[in-house]
Amino acid sequence: MFGCDCCCISSLIYIVGLFTIASKVIPFLVKKYKGNKPVELQEKNYKKDVVYLYQFPGTATSSSLSPFCIKIEAFCRLHGITIERRNTFTERGTNNLIPFIELNGEQHADSQLILRRITQIFKLKAYPDEQTAAIGHAVDRLLDNHTFNLILMTKTPVLGEVIGTMVGDKVPSALLPVVKFLGGKFGACKMFKRASTSIGNFNENEYNELLRNDLTQLQTILGKKKFLLGDEPTLVDCTAFGQFASAYYAIPTARSVTIFNSTCTNFSSRLNSLL
Repeated sequence: MFGCDCCCISSLIYIVGLFTIASKVIPFLVKKYKGNKPVELQEKNYKKDVVYLYQFPGTATSSSLSPFCIKIEAFCRLHGITIERRNTFTERGTNNLIPFIELNGEQHADSQLILRRITQIFKLKAYPDEQTAAIGHAVDRLLDNHTFNLILMTKTPVLGEVIGTMVGDKVPSALLPVVKFLGGKFGACKMFKRASTSIGNFNENEYNELLRNDLTQLQTILGKKKFLLGDEPTLVDCTAFGQFASAYYAIPTARSVTIFNSTCTNFSSRLNSLL
């Protein structure tokens, strides 16, 4: 029995290694092979004005683990646009990332550009006026860049639980603890590398201090208003919802709530306004 377990663990490590290499090599080869060929649609029989969102999968309590996927869905639902999710680990948009969408026979990648295309195609206003749009854009970029990377660091301790929930019914129960451990360690290393490259190499307390500062500023902007920039939701509210919902709702039993609850009681209580 012991030998069998060792074999399984060795095989798992081998598979994880292969997956890591493949995740780097395959996109490169695909891009080189495709060259400048026209984009091939994933949804061949598309319906007019339906947004097909290709996204990173979620959990029972969150439509996706990606804040950028949640942001797109929230914006579409806010404006009554029909959206269909397509969960995927392997498909990629023209920028070799997810999310991407297909809409009326065209593919659009990158969440920021996706929402610009949606507002243009459906003739929507993301903000009521130019001044609000300018403030919204600044806060939007704060959320999707600085705050996003700080929130990544709060996810690392619970990443194993998140992975366990996602793959729980796809691997033997005896291997689940190993998958959670290895997946959590591997993912945490990637998250730390991304955050430290984008923001700087700090210790946990310093990352938390920077995140608290972001949340404090967001709560100050919110003030007594119903939404960040007024009494009606705008694009930046969808961005905020995506960032915090992906951390707060994905795995309720494994969420990191200390900073949210102690720093921005008023702000976190407004998340449900967009549900």
